[in-house]
Amino acid sequence: MIGRYANLRVYKQIFNSDDFLKVALGTGLIPAALMVAPMSVAVVPGISLTHLLLAASILVNGLPIVKEAVRGVLRKQMNVDELVSIAVMACVLTGNFLEAAVVSAIMKAGSMVEEAVSDSARHAIQKLVELTPDTAVFLEQGQEKTVPVSVVRAGDLLLVRQGQVIPVDGEVAAGAAAVNQAAITGESIPVDRHKGDLVHGGTMCVDGFLEIRATRVGSDTTMGKIIEMVTAAEQSKTRSTRIVDRYAAWFTPVILSAALGTFLVTQDVTRAITVLIVGCPCAFLLAGPVTTVAAISRAARAGILVKGGQYLEILARATSVCFDKTGTITTGKPEVVTILCEPDQDESRILALAAAVEKKSLHPLARAIVEKADTSGCAGLTAEDIRSEPGRGISGRVGKETIEIMTTPRFRNQGVTAVSVTSDGRLLGYIWLEDPARDHAAAAVDAIRKTGISDIIILSGDQQGPVEKIARAVGISRWEAARSPEDKLNFLTQHKEDPLVYVGDGVNDAPALKTADAGIAMGLGGSDIALETADMVLMTDDLTRLPFLIHLSRRMTAVIKINIALSFALNFAAVAAGAAGLLTPMWGAVMHNAGSILVVALGASLRMVSDDVL
Repeated sequence: MIGRYANLRVYKQIFNSDDFLKVALGTGLIPAALMVAPMSVAVVPGISLTHLLLAASILVNGLPIVKEAVRGVLRKQMNVDELVSIAVMACVLTGNFLEAAVVSAIMKAGSMVEEAVSDSARHAIQKLVELTPDTAVFLEQGQEKTVPVSVVRAGDLLLVRQGQVIPVDGEVAAGAAAVNQAAITGESIPVDRHKGDLVHGGTMCVDGFLEIRATRVGSDTTMGKIIEMVTAAEQSKTRSTRIVDRYAAWFTPVILSAALGTFLVTQDVTRAITVLIVGCPCAFLLAGPVTTVAAISRAARAGILVKGGQYLEILARATSVCFDKTGTITTGKPEVVTILCEPDQDESRILALAAAVEKKSLHPLARAIVEKADTSGCAGLTAEDIRSEPGRGISGRVGKETIEIMTTPRFRNQGVTAVSVTSDGRLLGYIWLEDPARDHAAAAVDAIRKTGISDIIILSGDQQGPVEKIARAVGISRWEAARSPEDKLNFLTQHKEDPLVYVGDGVNDAPALKTADAGIAMGLGGSDIALETADMVLMTDDLTRLPFLIHLSRRMTAVIKINIALSFALNFAAVAAGAAGLLTPMWGAVMHNAGSILVVALGASLRMVSDDVL
């Protein structure tokens, strides 16, 4: 329980728990004791109110630790519970009540936070479940009937209208629509779906309508498989080994043996008590938590949420970084990049006509065209008799002209999405749209490469053309396109020899974020599922924070190792001096506290790490 210092994110449920109230009460008794100390109030002869308050604090926070230590001994499982228990009891036996109370409070609070963080996967899975609707519109002999999704079976005919989420995997039996598949495939632009095409549960019908013949329902759907993969990944994901726990199994008996040996050789109980005091592993125990808290705090100041110090440990050792494309490397928002005109046409006129027809549409491509017209100052035209042809495009009358805007597969191999603009059947030109790379994405990739991580990959559910174009634009030479969530998962599991980091933003990234040694999500544009599943979150969607985070993680692990080495050296020197009679219990306590202060100071220095790494 104690010593697994990495998980330090405080979730809201902590503050509503009985454990929080107990820790708060026990910790609050410490300043109360210090406030009454100058008054030397005696409750009974020889026992002051200060001692009584500190003893109560130790009972509230320290007793549970001692109980866990006893259980660990009975199960023959040694960890830092035993070390903390020895430290607390040794401090009490030698009259250092304040130190015992402070150590108990710090370690109990850390344990409480870890227990809350361990529930994060369950929250992520619950949010995945909530993505699919509870009900579906069932069609039988032309009649509509709303039924629970749980009763839908393969072969049933369902109706999905504009703005509704598709409840199951199926095949389009009738109708046409643009479907936003970002939750499943990561494609930034909705795709057209017609009769015979396959659709996935959890995706949204942007316009038009679809009659769907259910093919896979419940846990057999693509979304159901994603939920299963996230659950399996959570169960199989290993935590990085804690340095403190690694040494706890032999550190405890060594200190006990040293104290006992001192007493047997010297027959001097004072020397034995001094060995126990200086051997108490307080500085050793603080080496990890203080440094980790400082690193997580520094990351937060840079707009990065880190859910646990062990993920910074992993990031420090990472040799590969995998990026999702849409919404991660790119903005996730289509933009007009080029207008190709027929010889007798003008770009502004084509854009103005297209914007007039698209003005009231909610389709992402339509919004991009209207926004481009607004910024170009040519959005003054008005269209009438607007008609949407789901899966094909939209038309309307501007003045005396009938304007049609239709999607076209042309130019796909050039990494763009194109629509044609015609007037009364005559081609005026094409509007090219693409999902652009984020500002500074190329600089961030270059800075990551300069940290020594040369294996940088794009894993995307988007098609080959857009993926290749973005990869070349940001300086990434290795990419995988048209990869489903399961494909991404398989890729990551096949490359687990060295620590691997995955950066993504969507629901389709959830299994990869959980399976990777460390998952990093985009905070502003990322889905709730990605944020819950990821180990770290870039709250400002700023990719330039990644090289800083790598630098910070490496500094953190270095400082932890230095702190532990110093703790061992100071403990060894102090134990030797105490056994030789060179230290009295009082000076032993001074040296012991000096070591703790040094460790805290080194750990806190991480709060001043510069974020200027580009």
